[in-house]
Amino acid sequence: MLSIVRSELTKALTLPSVWIMTLLLTAVLLLFQFQSFTFNHELVANLRGDGTSEVDGLLVVVDASVFTDYVAYIFNPAILTPLLGAVIAGAEFRTGQFGMSVLAVPDRGRLLAGKLIAVALQVLTLGVIWIGAAKALLHLAVRDSDALAGGVWSPSLPLADARILLFMVAATVFIYALTLIARKTLVGVIVTVLLIMVTMTQVLAFVSPAVDALMPFSAARNLVLADSDVAVPLTGSPARGAAVLLGWAVTACVAAVAGVLRRDAK
Repeated sequence: MLSIVRSELTKALTLPSVWIMTLLLTAVLLLFQFQSFTFNHELVANLRGDGTSEVDGLLVVVDASVFTDYVAYIFNPAILTPLLGAVIAGAEFRTGQFGMSVLAVPDRGRLLAGKLIAVALQVLTLGVIWIGAAKALLHLAVRDSDALAGGVWSPSLPLADARILLFMVAATVFIYALTLIARKTLVGVIVTVLLIMVTMTQVLAFVSPAVDALMPFSAARNLVLADSDVAVPLTGSPARGAAVLLGWAVTACVAAVAGVLRRDAK
């Protein structure tokens, strides 16, 4: 299994489309982080003795604002990471590599398991890098304040980081498996965009919060943005959000394995 995972990682990292998508997603992350850096820098500059600060005429509680922005400004670009899963899976068929993989590893169950683990490791690594960059910029923004400099190591951040990583991995694996079933990158992209629209427009959340909580990206929102002072309504608990998100990922993976076992490789 280790050799399969290593082979899949090597193969994915040699595909130009994977690198392009990874760099584009990272550029979006950095754009959000520099916006957050500017805002946090202003918070520190206007910090008052009571722990509040005024930015653009608004009075905010600095600790709560820093935590909320930290989580939201990683979550917003991270919601696009499933596109990377669609690109990786689609490249399998576009370049004809899936058929060669089956010839190299006739046991399709093991092959699919290795592929899924490899994708999960790629996204996990990307998420860790993103979180490290976010923490570094947060530290630079608040380091001049003795009251906030320790916020980078706040006990609440590791839990938030774990939730973000769980979301990134589960959502990307879900779209990756879905794209393997469809054999088309475009299918994974369209599904991702539609799910993002459902979550971001909040239409389903207002019509039926119970149904909205069962949607994968809405479940991710409930998981990641819990305990933060966000303006968007949450339709479920973090635990339920994690369970729903993992349920979608596991179901898609099982369906992908079953589909690949029953059809010819192309």
